[in-house]
Amino acid sequence: MVKKLIWNDIKQNKLLAGATIFFMGISAMIFALTALLFFHLMGAIDGLMDRAKVPDYMQMHTEGSAFVENKGISMERRSIVQESEIRRFSEMHGEVSEWQICRFLNMDNSQVFLGGKSLADSTQDNGLSVQGERFDYLLNMENEKAEVLPGEVYVPVCYRTRYDLAAGDTMEIGSRCLTIVGFLRDAQMNSMMASSKRFLVNREDYEQIKASGSAQEEYLIEFLLCEGTDTNVFGTAYASASLPANGPAITKPLIRMMNALSDGTMIFVIFLTGVVILLISILCIRFMLSLQMERDRREVGMLKALGVGKAEIFKIYFDKYILLSACGGLIGFLTACVLKEPLAGQMRELYGILADGWKMTGMSLAVVFFTEGIILFAVMHSLKKTSRISALEALFSAQERKMGRGRYWIIGFVSAFCTFLALVPRNLYSTMSDPKFVTYMGIGDGEIRMDVRQTQDMDVAAGQITSALALDPGVEKYVALSARSCKVILTGGEMVNITVETGDHNIFPVYCSEGKMPEKEGEIALSSMNAKELDLQIGDALRLVTEGQVTEYRICGIYPDITNGGKTAKAYRVSDRAPVVWSVLYVSLKKTADKEEWMKRYGKMGADVTDIEGYVRDTYGQTLGQLRLASATAIILAALVVGMVVMLFIRLIVEENRYAISLHKALGFTSREMKRIYFIKGCLPVAAGVMGGLLVGNLLGEGLCGIILESFGAEGFRFITAWEQVLAIIPAVILGTAVPALSAGTGEIGRIRAYECCNRRD
Repeated sequence: MVKKLIWNDIKQNKLLAGATIFFMGISAMIFALTALLFFHLMGAIDGLMDRAKVPDYMQMHTEGSAFVENKGISMERRSIVQESEIRRFSEMHGEVSEWQICRFLNMDNSQVFLGGKSLADSTQDNGLSVQGERFDYLLNMENEKAEVLPGEVYVPVCYRTRYDLAAGDTMEIGSRCLTIVGFLRDAQMNSMMASSKRFLVNREDYEQIKASGSAQEEYLIEFLLCEGTDTNVFGTAYASASLPANGPAITKPLIRMMNALSDGTMIFVIFLTGVVILLISILCIRFMLSLQMERDRREVGMLKALGVGKAEIFKIYFDKYILLSACGGLIGFLTACVLKEPLAGQMRELYGILADGWKMTGMSLAVVFFTEGIILFAVMHSLKKTSRISALEALFSAQERKMGRGRYWIIGFVSAFCTFLALVPRNLYSTMSDPKFVTYMGIGDGEIRMDVRQTQDMDVAAGQITSALALDPGVEKYVALSARSCKVILTGGEMVNITVETGDHNIFPVYCSEGKMPEKEGEIALSSMNAKELDLQIGDALRLVTEGQVTEYRICGIYPDITNGGKTAKAYRVSDRAPVVWSVLYVSLKKTADKEEWMKRYGKMGADVTDIEGYVRDTYGQTLGQLRLASATAIILAALVVGMVVMLFIRLIVEENRYAISLHKALGFTSREMKRIYFIKGCLPVAAGVMGGLLVGNLLGEGLCGIILESFGAEGFRFITAWEQVLAIIPAVILGTAVPALSAGTGEIGRIRAYECCNRRD
C-alpha cells in the first residue's frame, strides 16, 4: 500500500518530483566531482612522488664567493660543493637515510630551441640533468625511470602542449642538436610555479655541453630522511654546519603543495560551487515539501481519520524522498564520472593515472551518500515540524498567503546565490591574470622584469645592464636588486638560511600586509612564511650573519610571497661582499619606446627579459587554465539552476493562482496581459537577487578566495575586479537565463480558460 501511495504521489506531482531529483542530483554531482578530482590529484601526486623517490630536504647551491669566520677572522673562499663535507655531515646525523648531489646545468634560454621555437621568452630556469643515482628519478610518461642514450633528450611534459612538441622533434642548444625521444615527469619541478625545469640527457652529452662553457652548473644537495624527522630542525642543523647553501631550501611538503596548487585551485572553486548549490537545493526542496504538505492537507486528514498515526504518515513521505534521493544521487554520481574526464586532463598529463582507482570511487560514493544525507536530514526536520500541526484547515489561509510571498523570495535568494556562484571564480581568475597580482607574489609592480642568473659573474653582468639602463632614453624608471643567502641566528643560538633581496624596494614596491618596505640600512622586511616560521613581528630584531659578524636589523614590514618557496626577505642593504644568488631588474618604459624591440636588444646582454604579463602567464599558466575552466563550469551551473528555479516557481505560482487568473480573464484581461503581470513579478526578485549577489560576491567572496591564497603565502588578498566584465557578463548570463525561464513558466497562463472560475474552487 505504501509503495502504491508513493508511486501515485509521484505521478500526480511530476513537476515537484522532477525538480526534487534535479536538485538532489546536481548537489551530488558537484560534490562527487570535487571528491573524484581531489582524490585523483592527491593520489596521483603521492604516487608520482613515491615512484620518483622525492627528497625530503633539498638545498640548492651555485658556486661563488662566500665568507666564513675562522678564529674571529673573516675569510673569503670559493663555495664549492665538496662531497666529503656532505658525507661527513650525513654520517653525523642518523636521521639521514640517503644523500646525493645532483647537478643542474643552467642554460641560456636565448640559445635553446624546442622544435624550432625559441625559449628566449621563457621565465623558467631551464637546465640539463642526468638521471638520479639513488633517488630523485625523472620519470617517463609511464611513470618509469627514464633512460636516455647519447644524442637524445627527454623534455618536461609541461612543454609538450605549450610548444606543440612530439617525439622525434629536435632540441637545439647553441650549435648542438639533440633528438626528443620522450617527455618526462619531474616530481619536483612539474608545476610551472616551480621556477626551474630539468631536461634529461645522457651523461656524455652533459659533460660535453658543460665543457663548452656556455652554461653554469648548479647543485641540488638532496637528502632522504628517516620517517618522522622534522625538516625544519634538519634544515637548522644543515645551516649551522656552514655547508654550501646560497640558494633556496626545498622540503617535500612544499613540493607536494606546489604540485597541487594549479589543479587544487580549480577543485576549491568547484567545492565552493557545491556548497552554494547545496544551500540552494535544501532551500528549494524544503519549500517544495511545504507546498506539497499544504496540497495534501485533506489526504493527510483522511489518513488520520482512518487511524493512521503520525509516524506512519511521516514514513510515507520520507520513503518517497529516500527514493528520489537514490535516483538523484545515482544520476549525479554518473554525471560526475563523465565530467571528470575532461577536467582531469591536466592531472593525467602531469602526474599520471591513479593506481588505486577503486579507492577514489569508493570515497566519492561516500561523499554522495553524505551529501544526500544532509538533504534528507533537512527533509526530516521539515516533516517533523509539519507533523506537529493539528489544525491544517484553520491555518490554510494564512499559510497560503505566506507561501505566496515566499515563492518570490525564493527566486530572489536563488538569483543572489547563483550570481555569487558565477562571480567569485570569475573575480579570482581576473585577479590572478592581472599584471598587478605580482605584488602579492613578492614581485615589484614593474612593466618588464630582467633576470640575471646564468652567468658566472652576475655582479658584472647586472652592473653592465644597469649602466645601459641609466643612459637609455626610452627608460622611465628602473631598479636593480640582488639576492644573497644569509644566515639568521635564532633565539636559541641555532642558525637558518634565508634569501635576502637588497636594493631600493620603493621604486616598484610589493604589497605589504603589515608595515612597509625597508627605506634605509638596518631595516628588513620578511615574507609572511618566514615571519611565521621564525615567530617574528613588526618591530622585532633579526640578527643576520654577514662577513662573519652579527648585524641586527629591525623588521619594518611583512609581505606576501610565493616565489622561491615563499621564504624570502627584503633589505635596503646587507654586506656587498656576500655571494650573489641572482640579480633581477625591474623597468618601466616610456610610452614612446618600442617594447618588443627594447626587450630583444637587452635580451642579448645576458639576461632573461620578459614583460610582467608574460611572467604571470608563465608562472600561473596551468593555474589560470584550470581556473578558467572552473569559472566557465560555475557560470553554466549558475545559469542552469536559475533557469530551473525560476521556471519551477513561476509555474507553481501560476498554478496556485489559477482561479484568480481565470477570473481576470472572465473580466476581460487577455492572456498576454496576465503573462506580462507575472513576468514583471518574476523579474523584480531576479534583478534584486543579481544586485545582492554582486555585492555579497565582492565582499564575502574576497575572503573565501583569500583562504586558498594565504595557504601558500599570498596574504592580504584583494580582488582586482574587471568591472566591465562583472557588470556585463554575469548579469547578462543570469538575466538572459531567467527571461526565457519566466516565459516558459508563464506559458501555462495561455491554457487557463475564463470559465474555470465558474467551477468550485478547491
